[in-house]
Amino acid sequence: MFSLPWLELSRFRRHTITRLAMVVIIVIPAIYAGLYLASNWNPTGNLDKLQAAVVNLDRGADSPTDDDERVEAGDELVDNITGNSDSGFNWHETSLAEANQGLADGRYFAILEIPANFSSSIVSTGGDDPQQADLTLRSDDAHSFIVGQLSGTVLREIADALDATVTADYVSQVYVGFNTIHDSVAEAADGAAQVSDGADQLAAGAVQLDDGATQLDEGTTTLVDGLVELDDGARQLDTGAAELSSGASELSTGISTARSGSETLADGAAQVADGTATLAATADTATARANEVKDRADELVANAQPQLEQAGDDFDQVADRIDERLADRIAQLREDYPDDENVAQLANELTAVQDDLGTARTRADAAAAQAQNLQQRLASASDQVISQVNEADAQIDRLNDGAQQVSTGADTLASGMVTLDTGGRQLVDGAATLSTGTGQLVEGTGTALSGARELSTGAGQLAEGTGEAVDGSQELADGASELAERLSAGLEDIPTYSADDREERSSVVATPIDAQQDRMNEVSVYGEGLAPFFITLSLWIGGMITFMVINAIPYRALASTTGSGRVAWAGYVPGALFGIGQVIVLYGVLVFALDFTAGVWLGTIAFSILIAVSFHAIHQLCIAALGGVGRLVALVLLMVQIGAAGGTYPVETAPAFFQAISPWLPMTHGVSGLRALIAGGDLATVWQSVGALVLTMVLALAATTLVCARKRTVSMTRLHPSLSL
Repeated sequence: MFSLPWLELSRFRRHTITRLAMVVIIVIPAIYAGLYLASNWNPTGNLDKLQAAVVNLDRGADSPTDDDERVEAGDELVDNITGNSDSGFNWHETSLAEANQGLADGRYFAILEIPANFSSSIVSTGGDDPQQADLTLRSDDAHSFIVGQLSGTVLREIADALDATVTADYVSQVYVGFNTIHDSVAEAADGAAQVSDGADQLAAGAVQLDDGATQLDEGTTTLVDGLVELDDGARQLDTGAAELSSGASELSTGISTARSGSETLADGAAQVADGTATLAATADTATARANEVKDRADELVANAQPQLEQAGDDFDQVADRIDERLADRIAQLREDYPDDENVAQLANELTAVQDDLGTARTRADAAAAQAQNLQQRLASASDQVISQVNEADAQIDRLNDGAQQVSTGADTLASGMVTLDTGGRQLVDGAATLSTGTGQLVEGTGTALSGARELSTGAGQLAEGTGEAVDGSQELADGASELAERLSAGLEDIPTYSADDREERSSVVATPIDAQQDRMNEVSVYGEGLAPFFITLSLWIGGMITFMVINAIPYRALASTTGSGRVAWAGYVPGALFGIGQVIVLYGVLVFALDFTAGVWLGTIAFSILIAVSFHAIHQLCIAALGGVGRLVALVLLMVQIGAAGGTYPVETAPAFFQAISPWLPMTHGVSGLRALIAGGDLATVWQSVGALVLTMVLALAATTLVCARKRTVSMTRLHPSLSL
């Protein structure tokens, strides 16, 4: 079974060049895969070797919390990324012109430009007009497309870090604001409690004020009623005094006439007898009028005196009520509410009323005293006049009785009439004085009544206002109490945060999602992720190289009686042995040169050998069936499989054509099986790939056997091929 394959291999031991050819066949896949994987082993881990420029145009801004502090966000960003190997690139701070020149000539792979308003935009997040801070990262795809892609990732990482920092600072200020609100609400609650206590005191004072105002209103009403009665009595007294003055004038006129008559009588006794009848009639009339005047005067004085005394008592009662009830209450109100203008005005009005009452009382007392004096004088004068009139009347009567006595009594009558005339004049003067006093009394009572009515009106308004004040102060007390209760209740709902708590919460809120990537069966470096594709690719190329050096089938065996299957096997076994050697050398280079690791080492090597031997079977078929054209077909298959194997990106990202043919291509199964073994994934995928590759190998060997059977017959096409490669 192995004699023919060994015979085919023995040809390569004859010359040095053939031995070198065997070495080249085994080493080519290792060189191919090793070079590609070495160049792409860990590109992301070496980004710090790429030079990049950072241009800081930031002008800074005032801190939103401290006017004496400046925010230099641009400088902080430059400090964070320059000299930091974790910042993506190797950053250098330069001017804008130098950065642009460096990007143009390829010295810098990227430019990070920090604008002038960078700090002001960041601090605006805590103001009324928040603005986004801009960062611009420029790259040039003419120098490297991949760097442009990586620049986007670097920029996002820088922006995310800045977002977290800015958000943490902002949220920290928000938590500080909660503390400030808590303290302010606490002060407001204390103030509301004080307002509630003051409102309760105000309500109590308002109740007292309302009681005092009600009593004042009642007292002023009583005062007005008493002053109305006093005013009516004063007016009656004034009317009676006027009538008394008029009667006294008439009496004085009569007495003057009588005096004139008595003098005439004294001049001529002869004429007395003739005038006695007239004199007697006149004396009787004067006596009647004098008695009438005396009666009216006595009646007037008798009526006026009690009313004056009653008015004085009413004045005293009202004044006592005001002094006892209102003055003390208003004094208490002024002590409780020294700044209340209404209480001060009320006290001033009460003082004015007391002054008016005092004035009215003084005038009433003066009028009463004057009336009493006039009463005494009038009574004395009236008694004297009446006495004299009666005496004159008696004398006239005696004169009438005896004309003889007229001459004797004429002198006495004349003297009496002189005295009577003097008393009449005094009566006239007293009546006039009484009339003047009663007029003043009427004027005083009118003024007192007007003031008392104004006081009563003010007291009524005060009582109404104090009633409203009681309601308002009670509402104020209820509202202040409710406000204090609600503020105290709300205070419990407002949180406070310590510095450590704020820092922790701000950090959590700034990055509320802790996004962690859980990569199952993770490979350590980028090169290990590409290894399944490049290993499979290199083994395909190894198969192509193998059958460029050795024959696909031993053509001399075709002319023998050896079976076609054995001929095909004799051509396949040397290639498969070269494939196994390629796998061993390839993994030796990967392990020792690149520190390559695999999740399942034994399975990885065994599966790689399966890939190599199945690929060699395919290449043997292509060469055996098509000759040199078969190498072109193998190359076309390689190009198709590179696009459909999903070696770098999942095949689902490829066009529909590649997705359709991918399951039917051997390299697809080689890549998927190696990927699962190297990363340590699901072995079910490996067994599926093993089945597909074994089936491919068996079908290729069977087809090669058929080709060998056909090649035992010589045709013109074989003798004169249309294309030879």
